[in-house]
Amino acid sequence: MKHIVVDRILGIGLLAVFLSACGGGGDSTPPPPLVCDGGSAVTVSWDANRETAVNTSGGGYVVYFSKSTGFSPGDANVCSQAIPYVSGTTAPTSAIIEPPSGTWYVRVAATSQLNAPGTTGGSESAASSQTTVVVP
Repeated sequence: MKHIVVDRILGIGLLAVFLSACGGGGDSTPPPPLVCDGGSAVTVSWDANRETAVNTSGGGYVVYFSKSTGFSPGDANVCSQAIPYVSGTTAPTSAIIEPPSGTWYVRVAATSQLNAPGTTGGSESAASSQTTVVVP
């Protein structure tokens, strides 16, 4: 099993994620969906976020992975895996992903049930820097 460490997200504060869509011309045929599993197991780990809301019920992390370098979590064809807080003093700080073989790019964000001002549905931090994973 391959182990990858994602850049630190220790000091990331919780921020609401605001997504906007932009229109455009051209072909309206959507790209085929990205296959997110079925490959070799890869362990991704990161430093813990110490904010209480991440490390209590409703908190945790989301691991995002994509075939496209420079991706944002809200982009099309991005896979994600929720890593919720379960018990203890911190949420888990690693996950096993099993993407198909090839080069994948990985980012991690912290989550909580706290709402940013004017929002509902919880919060998500800015995602970590991108890390590259080569799956055999």
